[in-house]
Amino acid sequence: MNFRIFGHWQVAAAALAVITTAGAQVAEAQRGPGAASVFTSPVQETEFSMHIEALGTLEARESVDLTLNVADRVTAIYFDDGDRVTKGKTLLSLAQGEQAALVDAAEATANEARQRFERTQQLAKERTVSQSALDEAARDLSAANAQLRAVQSRQKDRVLVAPFDGVLGFRLVSVGSYVRAGDVVAELIDDSEMKLDFSVPSIFLRSVRKGTEVQVQTDDLPGMSFDGTVDTVGASIDPVTRSIRVRAILPNPDRLLKPGMFMKVTLLADPRRALSVPEEAIEPIGPNSFVYVAADKNGQLVAERRQIQVGLRQDGQVEVIAGLEPGEQIITDGLIRVRDGAPIVVRDRTVLQTGGGAASPGAANGG
Repeated sequence: MNFRIFGHWQVAAAALAVITTAGAQVAEAQRGPGAASVFTSPVQETEFSMHIEALGTLEARESVDLTLNVADRVTAIYFDDGDRVTKGKTLLSLAQGEQAALVDAAEATANEARQRFERTQQLAKERTVSQSALDEAARDLSAANAQLRAVQSRQKDRVLVAPFDGVLGFRLVSVGSYVRAGDVVAELIDDSEMKLDFSVPSIFLRSVRKGTEVQVQTDDLPGMSFDGTVDTVGASIDPVTRSIRVRAILPNPDRLLKPGMFMKVTLLADPRRALSVPEEAIEPIGPNSFVYVAADKNGQLVAERRQIQVGLRQDGQVEVIAGLEPGEQIITDGLIRVRDGAPIVVRDRTVLQTGGGAASPGAANGG
């Protein structure tokens, strides 16, 4: 009888031990393995700017059709198609025979007038001629010099020189051809810089100003991007399109850009440095945006939901206007298991490459 009682007591004690052990295992599982594994990223500063897109067409910095002011036959050409020339280089000359003779005659007349004036001036000092004679000699010298300058100027009109540094287009005349005043000889383009004209909506008027950076691309040069700055903003708004004209200047040291290219323009307006978080860390709820911060609560890492005010989105980053401080750790991956106030374990991202890994030191402290 006593043996049976003792046996039932042993069974009850054994059952109680099993229940206690199971409960401890459940509690232990809730404390450790129940914590969500997550990856985090620090809040840091990033360059942000408003991107305004537009379309435009390139123009050369300077472009001119080279012409002559007189009509005659071409006697010499000193350039070829596509040549690069410097300012002042002689490009073409017309027949000079008659004009050269006129210059010689004018020089002789001017020399004679100068000699007569010098003699008259000497005699005036000796008081052997009147002052009116000296004045007449000075007037004749002035007229002769003016006539000489006039014929020399007409002689220069028979020589065509480059007005600025640039590249020449196709030559449109040949030696021996007769050109009339105003006939185009060639086109000269200064392509050291390019002008890019485009329009932007007037709502961006306060964001676009002289010095605003632009980035441009063209299908004519795939895979290449060019930088420039806004040089001029139009003084008036188009009443039909409600847009304003903008001109940017693009350096062209490699001479890759050509006039007439169709360009895709991106203005980088209102540049600034601001706090940012990865776009995937944002949890939108209605009009509000939230993130989960990895916070230390009494030695345990927990997920703390934080409402933030966001700004621009750029290259996978979201501008944070308010709600976060620099250096705070934001949960970016594993959000599906995260709840506000729930424990978390922060994993090292190298686990994604190695297939395993331990928690970070901070996570070890948090269980």
